Amino acid sequence: MAPPDRLSELPDCLLQSILSSLRARQVVQTTALSRRWRDVWRGVLRLDIDQREFQAAEAPADRDGRRDKSVELEEWARFDDFADNLLLHHGGGGGDDGDNLPLDALRLHVVDKRDSSRRRLPRYTRWLEWVHGCLDRYRPTALEIHSDFDMTVDLRLMGLRSDLTRLNTLRLNGVLHAGGFGDSDDSSVCPQLEHVEFSSCAIGFEGVVTARTLKKLVVNRCWRRNDTKEEAAPRPRVQAPALTSLRLVVTFQDDIWVFEMPSLVEASIRASRHFVNTDDEYELLCNLYNVTRLELSGFMAIEKIRPKNGGHQDLPKFHNLSTLLLEDCDLTGEVYNMLDLFLYNAPKLEELTLQNCKLPQEWSKSKKMCLNLKFTEINCHEQVRQVNH
Repeated sequence: MAPPDRLSELPDCLLQSILSSLRARQVVQTTALSRRWRDVWRGVLRLDIDQREFQAAEAPADRDGRRDKSVELEEWARFDDFADNLLLHHGGGGGDDGDNLPLDALRLHVVDKRDSSRRRLPRYTRWLEWVHGCLDRYRPTALEIHSDFDMTVDLRLMGLRSDLTRLNTLRLNGVLHAGGFGDSDDSSVCPQLEHVEFSSCAIGFEGVVTARTLKKLVVNRCWRRNDTKEEAAPRPRVQAPALTSLRLVVTFQDDIWVFEMPSLVEASIRASRHFVNTDDEYELLCNLYNVTRLELSGFMAIEKIRPKNGGHQDLPKFHNLSTLLLEDCDLTGEVYNMLDLFLYNAPKLEELTLQNCKLPQEWSKSKKMCLNLKFTEINCHEQVRQVNH
C-alpha cells in the first residue's frame, strides 16, 4: 500500500506559497505530478521567468566561447513559446480582465551572450511586447528585471503604456535605464513606488528627477550613458522628499548624483579612491546632515575633498547622528580631519566604529573624546609623523 501523499493534501494557498520559491519553468512542470497539481500553479503569486533555464547545457562553442547561432535561435524559440503559454494560462487563462491575477512579485531574467539583440530587432521588440503584456495582466507589486544585454527600461514610458499603479518595489540589473522614477510635474505612473535598486545599470536620465513616494534607494556600481555625458550636461538631481534610506556604491567620476533628501535617516556610501570626483564627494557628505546612522567607506582625507575655490561649504552639524561607521577612510589632516569634525559636529553620537582607517597623528589624544561613546577600533593605523632634518 502506497504511503499517503501528505504534500498534496495541503491547501492550494500553501502549495502555491511553496511553488513561489521556484523558477517559472519548474512551477509549470509540477502539473505532471498528478491530477491534484494540474491547476495549482495557476494561482502562484510570485513568478520568476528566467531565460537561462532554456539554454542547452552541452551546447558546442568555438574557441572564443561563442555558441552556434542555430542553437541560440532554437533556445529563444523555446523561451518565446513558454513565455506566451505562461501568459495565456497562468491566473486562469482566457485572457479576459476577470482572469488577471495581480502578482506579489514578477522577476524577469533575459540573456543574449552574443550581444546581438540589435541585429535581431524583431525578436527584441517581440520580447518588449511580451513584457508589457505581463505588466498589463499581472500589475505586480514588485518588479525585478535582469538583463545581460542592452535592454532599455524607461519607467515613464512603460507606465504610460502599462498599469504600474500597484508597483511598490523595482529592482533593475544590467539595463539601460531612462525615464527617472515615473514622476512628472503633477502626476506619477508609479504612485506607490517606495523601493528602487539599480545595479550595474547605465543611467540615461539627467536634469531634475522627482521621486515623491520613494523611501529606499540603492545605486550599486552604475554609470551615466554615453549620450548624456556632454561637458555642459548637468548631473542628475534627485528630489526625494520622503527618502529615508540611501545606499551608494560609486565607481566612476560622474556617477554621484545630486540628492535632495530632507527626510533621510540612514545612509551607506562606498566610494572608489581612483575615480570619484572629490568635489562631488564633499557635496554628498554635506547632504547627509539629517541621518541618524551613517556608514562611509573609501573616503579620502577631508582636506583633499573639500573644495578650494573659496566658496566651499563647511561640514554641517549632524544633529541627529547617533551611529557612525568609517571603513577604509583617510582620517588624517593638518588643519581638518574627518574624524574630529564628526566628533565636534555630531552632539548625539553614541556609537563609533573605525575599521581599516588611517588615523591622524597623536590619535591617542583625540581618542579621549570617545570616552563617552560605544567605541570600536579594528585594524587601524596612525599616521607617521614626518621629521625634517
